[in-house]
Amino acid sequence: MTLFFEILLLLLFSATKFLFAVGYMLTDKGYSYSFTVITLIIGGSLGVFIFTFFSDWLNKLINRFIKPKPSKKVFTRKNRFIVKIKSKYGLYGIAFLSPIVFSIPIGCFLASRFYNSHKKNITAMLIAVFFWSLVLPLIKVYW
Repeated sequence: MTLFFEILLLLLFSATKFLFAVGYMLTDKGYSYSFTVITLIIGGSLGVFIFTFFSDWLNKLINRFIKPKPSKKVFTRKNRFIVKIKSKYGLYGIAFLSPIVFSIPIGCFLASRFYNSHKKNITAMLIAVFFWSLVLPLIKVYW
């Protein structure tokens, strides 16, 4: 029964804070490479689906209740970084960096905020999750 809860917790963790889930699974817990990859893919994919549709609902709510004010925009270092990624690399840059730099929920929110195509957003985010799920556990294998 504790194994079930541990796997459930790992799936939830990889759906929200992907890089921390990888870090936890790479410690000497005895997880095999294939178990780590499968857990990360399933959890990350669930996170992409859930947070893409949740972000769409959240964007509609924001647009309905919060009207844009004609005020001077304040650009922080983080805002500049996000705009730079969006303008330079587009959706695929946001998707590629979201599992490791942002997090899956923030990456899905940014993708749905800037790009309207759910099909492209989900596809790009899933490709990034699959890529990082295969690459990051290799650190344990080859380190």
